[in-house]
Amino acid sequence: MNIDLETREIKAIKTSLNLIRIGTSGALQGDIPVDAFLASRKAIGFDGLMNFYARREEIADQAFENAFKSYTNWNPLLASPYVVDCDIDLYNKITDNEFIPGITISAPGFYGPQGRELRLNIVDQQINDKIELFRFNEMKITNYEMECSAIYGLSKLLGHQALTVCIIIANRITRNASSNYKPVMKRLVNKILDKLTQ
Repeated sequence: MNIDLETREIKAIKTSLNLIRIGTSGALQGDIPVDAFLASRKAIGFDGLMNFYARREEIADQAFENAFKSYTNWNPLLASPYVVDCDIDLYNKITDNEFIPGITISAPGFYGPQGRELRLNIVDQQINDKIELFRFNEMKITNYEMECSAIYGLSKLLGHQALTVCIIIANRITRNASSNYKPVMKRLVNKILDKLTQ
């Protein structure tokens, strides 16, 4: 958007975009129902992506990061988690009382990074228990997905506005799963489009 693809030069006048990820997610708290809509107020990146970029401290919630790493006794061999907020104006425009406000972990894989074991042991077998119990300023971590934190971090550094909204298709605590989330997804997509045109 902000690079001239013919000259390969950055444009002098930048365009700011609203980026909304609509996806699926797994709940990490027992009181979050399957097929619920969740909007991510914060994203916790387990991928370490933003740690490669200058100025990441300017867009990160370092107090939350430090509290989380301390509480979980974060393994230094793992990528250091980073925490980034959504764009609050976009959040207020899109959400209503049908959305659960979320604190979302973006994991770089479906298995070990989400605390699952399949043939291979993980380094912290209590990680999901710690995540479920962690609190910071009365906030609790609500769900796993895989893209939100990178979208939030890069958007903030590049001057865009971003929000992630997901359907909860499974609850990792109660072990409930959606019987058919596709019509729920269609309703969520239509709801977001309606909100954007208001």
